[in-house]
Amino acid sequence: MVDAVMLTAMLARIPEFGFSPNKIAVLGLNPLLLAHLVRAAWLAIGFLRGRRAFTALEGSQTRYLPVYGVWAPIVVVICPLVVGFA
Repeated sequence: MVDAVMLTAMLARIPEFGFSPNKIAVLGLNPLLLAHLVRAAWLAIGFLRGRRAFTALEGSQTRYLPVYGVWAPIVVVICPLVVGFA
């Protein structure tokens, strides 16, 4: 819920103050985090109900790491170029 409030405030400020590397990074990272957390919650509920093994949750966590690995260079290299910090 707090994340939704923060995103709303950030989106409202973009027309007023423009984009910044931080805003681009956060706006891109939030959908990645949402997808990751929804998947983790789904698997955790399945584990708690006895329908899934814990290794499914554990494997899901480690398989998602490359997604963050792809996002990090985008933030470091491309975001500054987009806003003219190069």
